[in-house]
Amino acid sequence: MRRRLLQLTIPAALFFLAVSQSSAQRSTEYSADQNAVLKVDGAFRRAKLERDTATLRHLVANNYVATNQFGETRNKAELIDLFTTLSLTSLTVKPSQVRITGDTAVVTGAQTEVNGGGLDRMLFMRVYVKNREAGEWQLLANMQFNTPN
Repeated sequence: MRRRLLQLTIPAALFFLAVSQSSAQRSTEYSADQNAVLKVDGAFRRAKLERDTATLRHLVANNYVATNQFGETRNKAELIDLFTTLSLTSLTVKPSQVRITGDTAVVTGAQTEVNGGGLDRMLFMRVYVKNREAGEWQLLANMQFNTPN
């Protein structure tokens, strides 16, 4: 019985150790592709904060779709239109993971947004695709939702 318990416990402990080290490594060390995606994600944040619709047009894919924390869905034209009027006082973004498979990248994390309506704390998931013609990452989809607390 004791031997069987050890046989089960040791692999489980090694698995959890490997997963925790992998998570820690993911949050601090990024590949060149992951850094390129994070650079575009940072430019997206700055463009929203500065209401830079020209940069938004460049960074966002033509078939973009987003769902905000209120369940409202927007396409690229509606996003551009939103930032001709919406003024953000502050937008802090903390990406936690960047996953890349082929020409698709998924960035997840947390953000805090301050605008005329108040303060929103959200979690997000953004999907970037590599534009094969230009060789640049573009934002294809964005989903954000309020944090439970």
